[in-house]
Amino acid sequence: MPKFLNFFDRANNSHTDETERWRLWKEHYNFAALPPGYDQQARSQLNQTWPEYQSNIERIRSWEPDQTGIGKFYDEIKTLLGSEADIPAVIVFFVGTFDNNAFTAPYDEHRSMLCLPVEHQWSDIIIVHELTHIVHAETASLDMSWERPVAELVLQEGLALQVTKHLIPKKSDEDYIEIGVEKGWLQKCREDRTKILEGILPYLSDSRSETIEKFTFGTGASGHRREAYYAGWEFVRSQLEKGSTFKQLASIKRKDIPDYLKNNLV
Repeated sequence: MPKFLNFFDRANNSHTDETERWRLWKEHYNFAALPPGYDQQARSQLNQTWPEYQSNIERIRSWEPDQTGIGKFYDEIKTLLGSEADIPAVIVFFVGTFDNNAFTAPYDEHRSMLCLPVEHQWSDIIIVHELTHIVHAETASLDMSWERPVAELVLQEGLALQVTKHLIPKKSDEDYIEIGVEKGWLQKCREDRTKILEGILPYLSDSRSETIEKFTFGTGASGHRREAYYAGWEFVRSQLEKGSTFKQLASIKRKDIPDYLKNNLV
């Protein structure tokens, strides 16, 4: 927060053009819900969001953190995934782009960070989803890097989605998974279920950055955004229906995940 406000106060004047604003952002803030190397996307987001920063700056200045319930959820997730380890994590509050895009990432060699945007009040669904990623990284020995096999992405997101549904029940499926996409996205994916699952199969061992982007920000192999999320939702749901437990799915080690999904996804 202080870093963002320092940047904003330097950039918010009539003499600062877009190029100078970007330079100030890089120098004084440089924090976005994007993987490393996505500077062009970050610059575009800054341009689009700048008017919202200006109109909401007083609300941002007066924001106060509320960590109510986070510890309780963390303990419930650890129990569900079978972790008895002490899993240290850091909570980072940041000013994002008004899209409620929370995320997790490595903080240092020993800790993960849960990054929560301050522009909106985040929901319990978002908290549980992101905390599941942190616990899952410990149970499966994952390093939480952006570049990882697509199969790992699918399992991570599917597990987080279904754990959230388990711990926060009685919501519509859309409430858990239609975050950051247009309404009706889930139904369209369901109509193309076989096409999506078969389309992602050849990519399960691919860990290139552009491939991960294809199945998160891009339109996948079948023309839908965030196909890895839908594939994960369906995969973990079907495994649970077959009798697998959350603990068993969360314990699949990184080296075994691609083969496991290749044998069980479709």
